[in-house]
Amino acid sequence: MLKQTYNNVRIEGIVSEIDLQDTTFKKNNVDTPCIKGTVKVRVNGKISNKDVELEIPVQVFAGKFTNAGSPNPAYESAKKVMDEFVSIAASDEASATRVRITNANIQMNEYYNQNGKLISFPRVSASFFTKIKKEDCKPDASFNITLMVGSRKEELNKDEEPTGRWIVNGAIVQYGGKVDVVPFYVESERAIEGIQSWDEGDTVSVKGKLNFSSRTETVVRHMDFGDDDEFERTVSVSELIITGGSAPLNEDDENKLDPAEILKGTKERTARLEESKKQVAAGGSTKKAPAKSKEASDLGF
Repeated sequence: MLKQTYNNVRIEGIVSEIDLQDTTFKKNNVDTPCIKGTVKVRVNGKISNKDVELEIPVQVFAGKFTNAGSPNPAYESAKKVMDEFVSIAASDEASATRVRITNANIQMNEYYNQNGKLISFPRVSASFFTKIKKEDCKPDASFNITLMVGSRKEELNKDEEPTGRWIVNGAIVQYGGKVDVVPFYVESERAIEGIQSWDEGDTVSVKGKLNFSSRTETVVRHMDFGDDDEFERTVSVSELIITGGSAPLNEDDENKLDPAEILKGTKERTARLEESKKQVAAGGSTKKAPAKSKEASDLGF
């Protein structure tokens, strides 16, 4: 089985919303207590020297007991968030709880919707939340991840023009050997130069910033006659911005990933998505899945 790759997210900011439920889930056909839901954290900081206000949804799922039957510390941490933490939504920014989250991780959320469209975006999951003093809060939303390099390409806008950014698809291994393919964005000239030294199949370590925010864009709908229809819409952004990285790991490094094993993992991922597509189709959708990109790597991502 593939070993889980290093995958660490650190968030420090203000609790903006708490949407947690004390409920149950089926475990061995038995209703088992758990807490699940989302805690949103507001982080004000900079990305590429631009001021940003981030709203980071942190996914929570914690059973009340461990597999050994003992009390689960993650459940107790989530319970404390429900009972003791104060959100901006429930009060105001000055009164809201400041929180520090360490050892969170990135996972991909991927599924086909009822229109047959593949929905794919990264999300943050965490088990432990620490309340901190307002004066001790140092806003942060960063990640450190080990990945295998797949395809790299310039990002194009809707008019097929380069935006100045690059996209790197990286494979990471989750608990249980599951492989996720994660898109990373590269903005600074120095970082773009750095990724050019990588080859497909290299194992590298990267660090960067979470960009979970929103932006307003203007949409123009061209009419057959008369004036065009122009309006603005808000678009949610869930991006991982690489700000630095390592040289490829040496062959004898224990963290180096095997391309053959990663290829097997990406094929299993494709099979999972195909099964999801079939389930949607069985529900009435007749749309086809997106064709494989011509820029996909030999590793399948």
